[in-house]
Amino acid sequence: MGWSCGLVGLPNAGKSTLFKAITAHQVTIAGYPFSTVDPNRATVSPDDPRLTSLAAISGSEKVTPATIEVIDVAGLVEGASRGEGLGNQFLGHLRNVDLLVHVVAAYEEEQLSREMLAARSETINLELALADLDTIKRRREKTEPKLKSGDKSVAFELELLEHMEKHLNEGLPLRKILFSPEEKIFLDQLSLLTGKAMFYVYNHDENFICEDSHELFIDQPSMVICGRLEAELVDFPAGEREQFLQAFGLKESMIPKLLQRCFELLKLVTFYTVKGSEARGWVVPRETRAAQAAGKIHTDMEKGFINTEVMTWDCLTASGSPAAVRDRGMSRTEGKDYLIQDGDVIFVRFRS
Repeated sequence: MGWSCGLVGLPNAGKSTLFKAITAHQVTIAGYPFSTVDPNRATVSPDDPRLTSLAAISGSEKVTPATIEVIDVAGLVEGASRGEGLGNQFLGHLRNVDLLVHVVAAYEEEQLSREMLAARSETINLELALADLDTIKRRREKTEPKLKSGDKSVAFELELLEHMEKHLNEGLPLRKILFSPEEKIFLDQLSLLTGKAMFYVYNHDENFICEDSHELFIDQPSMVICGRLEAELVDFPAGEREQFLQAFGLKESMIPKLLQRCFELLKLVTFYTVKGSEARGWVVPRETRAAQAAGKIHTDMEKGFINTEVMTWDCLTASGSPAAVRDRGMSRTEGKDYLIQDGDVIFVRFRS
């Protein structure tokens, strides 16, 4: 299973500029609505110093980091949920992503105003909610005739649909509801937009650059980024980027932090394998069991799973080799139900 995030926002919010900054892909960036019609897609790998260290001590010729797909769709306008501005088409591109990155234009003000930013984000949040209400309505109309059958699953579904509809009508996104595991299975079938994790990116210009936005936006996952500066940065040779950033008073690019936050909001952990000439990072949800993680590497590993040897990445890099970790008694053997932890290095034993 791959992981993806979709860039969403009003026209000219800077989504395509941010897409270029994240992916280093050249895309059409214009100051008029719908310069992006077909979605831009690219797969990117967040910086992973742990994997770099593991590759160095194991002498790996091939290094394969974990990846996430980034999708840039056209700006949504008021009425998008009713098809305005090709809204249905654009919303459709977002239904299969795991995380929404909401890009909000903040480059016309000298200072960030919570009220101004809230107003600019309201249109998008409202259209996502209206689209979900339409999906729920259509599902309810399809399900209600089955209620007379006495099927308990039908009553369960209708009760949940009513609960979600009430929540949305109160102006609250579905991500604010604590769903049971059974309810989550049903929710995933509907691909509801406000049920997805959302991260706000406030896109400012070079006149206001803030590396830490937590005090401004403590009630929601967010970050202030100068998208235009970050997009220009990818055009510079690696050796000149630090000097370019320093000219604007920045120590480093904000893009690695953005990608890291995406992984955190998706509640993912990274584990590693070091085998032969390859060191590789793998991404799985928290609470993933060892046998399931083995299946991500290869389906035969899950089918024939025996156990896995586990050592932490920092212990392995400090020791210099798996054999040295074993000599120190720092490795352990775990069964199929072991929950994979972030930073684990695993060696799977399985029947072929």
